[in-house]
Amino acid sequence: MRFNGAVPGAARLHLTDGVALLRPEEQVFSAMLGGFANQQLARNLARSTVEGRENTVKAFTAYVNAFPWQWTPAMVDEWLGDLRSLHDLKRSTIRSYSEAIRSFCHFATDPLY
Repeated sequence: MRFNGAVPGAARLHLTDGVALLRPEEQVFSAMLGGFANQQLARNLARSTVEGRENTVKAFTAYVNAFPWQWTPAMVDEWLGDLRSLHDLKRSTIRSYSEAIRSFCHFATDPLY
């Protein structure tokens, strides 16, 4: 059996040749979130965990007003610092937010995905 490169979720399975994307950045980000959710569900994580992490990634994206491929470590540090100092969130909450962003970045940069 030969591998033809048609991995479920691959971009070429979702795109049509010659058709431009309307808002490519938003569509790519949405696809990344969908893949991230599928990866976590495949690892048998609870839906509440998956949804919480997705909401955290969306909240961070809104805070920095940038897509993941534009993020920097300084942006994450600033966001978490603001959440801790301005909103007085608990350390455990900050840790869970940090873990959600870390997990998403690991997923997004893993060549297997």
